[in-house]
Amino acid sequence: MSLATYLRDRLPSAFVRAAALGLVVLALAAYGVESGVLAFVTVAFLAGEATALLLDFWRRWGFYRRLDRTMEGLGEHGVGYLAPELTQEPSTLEEAAFLDALRQASKSMADQVAAMRAEQRDYRDYVETWVHEVKTPIAAGRLAAANNPGPVADAMNVELGRIEGYVEQALYYARSTTLDRDFQVREVVLADVVRAALQRNARTLIDARVTPELGELGLTVSADPKWVEFMLGQLMGNAAKYRREGAEAGHLRLWAERRQTGMDAWETLLFVEDDGVGIPPEDLGRVFDRGFTGSNGRRYARSTGMGLYLVRELAGKMGLAVGIASEQGRWTRVTLAFPASARRTPIGR
Repeated sequence: MSLATYLRDRLPSAFVRAAALGLVVLALAAYGVESGVLAFVTVAFLAGEATALLLDFWRRWGFYRRLDRTMEGLGEHGVGYLAPELTQEPSTLEEAAFLDALRQASKSMADQVAAMRAEQRDYRDYVETWVHEVKTPIAAGRLAAANNPGPVADAMNVELGRIEGYVEQALYYARSTTLDRDFQVREVVLADVVRAALQRNARTLIDARVTPELGELGLTVSADPKWVEFMLGQLMGNAAKYRREGAEAGHLRLWAERRQTGMDAWETLLFVEDDGVGIPPEDLGRVFDRGFTGSNGRRYARSTGMGLYLVRELAGKMGLAVGIASEQGRWTRVTLAFPASARRTPIGR
């Protein structure tokens, strides 16, 4: 609330009082009161009115400024609706009525937020339970395929692998909405996480004839290894799905570098690059959007449009940055940036 806004709001009442003052002055003049007295009365009235307006503005401005600052501070954390509960008690009836209305609205919003969080928690619990339950028939199907080797069993294994991939996507999508479960950031060696992801996605890469090539990966970063492994699995799956047509084999290169970003600031970059079909320039800016499949998803493989979206979401939850570059028909490179890693560990440890 600015002084100009406050004065504009007070204009109607100011005009009424000015008109009353004019009538009083005219009446006094009619009774023969000296002009000096009339001038004194006018100046005294106007000075008193201006002082009263300034004092009222200062009091109101202080109250709204404190409330606004409290809301800004809480708004940065997404809980601005709690500001009325942390605001100092009002000094006037008008402020008390205003704050009471805000508190009622705040309570209503807090109740809705609590209800939505409870629903979200129940939904996440259901998804996690469903995922663990559905893994049992998937494992049974793999066992049946292993006991009956042949082309049909191989095809069955491929489809079971796809089902398992979609199940994992559903699990991590549910977990990405909160950080209160299954999220542990700690120091990990990139080589260990990459190897675990390669083992988990070995069948997918082999079936697609994609050969992994590992560079320098003996760097330690701070991250959740399970989440990073899942993210790498999504990128490996894309390398398999979008292998260039006509090529005898595809290649998937993974390596890490440390780069200084300031005097005492630096980061570790993990690169995942394939030599597949690449991404059209018009699609490159949207590949991290939820549900976006692009021309490649429609042409080369059935796609949910959730893989890269989850990579970006999980990276954001861990404080990582993710970027992508591509040349259509030649290569695609995804970069994960880990802030302030600790040390270098020999890759062959």
